[in-house]
Amino acid sequence: MKSEGAAPGRRWTWHGFEPRAAALVLGWCAVRLARGIGPDPYYNSDCAAPILMMQGLGEGPFTLYYPRQDRFGMWPFLLGRWLHLGTPEAFQIFSVVALCSAVLPLWRVLGNPAVAVLGLLLPIVLNRTVALTFFQTGQPYLWQVVALCWAWAACREVFEASTARRRAWAVVALATFATLATWISPASLVALLCVIAIEALGARSRPGWIAAAVGALGISGLADSQLRRVYNAYCAREFGATFVSALKLDRGHLLSNLAAVVALGWRDGVLLPLGLAAGALALPGRAREERTNQLVLLALAVHLLPALVLVQHFRLNFFNDRYLAFPAFWAVAAAVHGGAELLGVLAPRRREMVTVLALVALAIAAPLSPPDPLAAPRSDAARLVGTSERILLGDYWAVYVPASLARRGALAPLPLEHQASRFPWLQAELRPGREVVAPCGLDGPDGTFAQYGATLRRTPDAPILASGGPWCLHAVDHPARPPGSPR
Repeated sequence: MKSEGAAPGRRWTWHGFEPRAAALVLGWCAVRLARGIGPDPYYNSDCAAPILMMQGLGEGPFTLYYPRQDRFGMWPFLLGRWLHLGTPEAFQIFSVVALCSAVLPLWRVLGNPAVAVLGLLLPIVLNRTVALTFFQTGQPYLWQVVALCWAWAACREVFEASTARRRAWAVVALATFATLATWISPASLVALLCVIAIEALGARSRPGWIAAAVGALGISGLADSQLRRVYNAYCAREFGATFVSALKLDRGHLLSNLAAVVALGWRDGVLLPLGLAAGALALPGRAREERTNQLVLLALAVHLLPALVLVQHFRLNFFNDRYLAFPAFWAVAAAVHGGAELLGVLAPRRREMVTVLALVALAIAAPLSPPDPLAAPRSDAARLVGTSERILLGDYWAVYVPASLARRGALAPLPLEHQASRFPWLQAELRPGREVVAPCGLDGPDGTFAQYGATLRRTPDAPILASGGPWCLHAVDHPARPPGSPR
């Protein structure tokens, strides 16, 4: 088959078309994913809290980590604040752009743009846990994957760059992206240690460059520990409490935990692609770099699984599906890479054609995000807004979403006493002269109720009908206790 305008006798091939097809499909999928808040819309108070931080709620070291939780770094939302991204929809576009940027480092390490696009986006199409979890603003996994992809490419450069200068700059890049990955999730340290070990063995690198790569990883761990120290010191000083995430060995439950993780891994589509990817290692005739790539992808898929078995935190949270999203992503990516290498062994002349057809299938299957999934909660938020800033006091699951969807600064979210207040200084806003919107059902027979040491009295205004209500306006008779003060 000859292409139009081709020179006489020159045959048309798929090789030159493959990068163009990859770019077109990547752009098409990005447009479909960037609409709304993702292909499987989910938005609750845990998602709304970092959006509020991005909008400007919080200052100083408190903004370094997820509010009241030191295991989820906030650098994506600090970037969003700097870029003036004020809505979940704007942050969704930012997230998709960041995800698509990971194609560049994947192309560098995998050596093929089409396989890079397929490995990055097919997990979202094929695995519902990945599609549901990655685009939730309350989860770190998308940003962790992006940072790890760039760190992996930097690690490859450390061991394979042609000049010492390029290798030195690659060490700096590795330290930078490793710090971002570790900041977003400390589990990234283990992942990157696996990457460095496999890449060093594959490249048969000199000890000096191995030491430089490990040193870059050490810098990232030190940076994260210092950020965590500053965060918790600030919280102890301002709120009288630190928010350290305690991770304990789950003694006495290891066998039952293992059974639970295996069952969940099968149900959530982790074990099958993992097995296919592991089987691809046995293919004969593969280059050393191809085996290195496959080993890295498998290591990224499995390194977190032992923690799910060993750490008490995961059992206490009933092995939530979100914990499998990160392993599922890498398992599917490893299966995609293994499948492409299998094609290269069994049908090398057809590999480009099949890869392009897979890209076409990806473009057809790429989910289209709903256009405005937050229309109803945004309407509720508009009804709760007044002429001046109000405090929205209620159940944890009812206050953060409206506050994040109202105009900036219109509603200050404050959960009921004894529930987790993500922004603990807001209780001090319960003082005379402030308007408080709270569920009417909290009022006693005399129209008052107490929260955080403050007394609130219902006003004559008509109730507001919105989700979590009806809501009534209240005035503050006595101020609340400041955060960290004795009860």
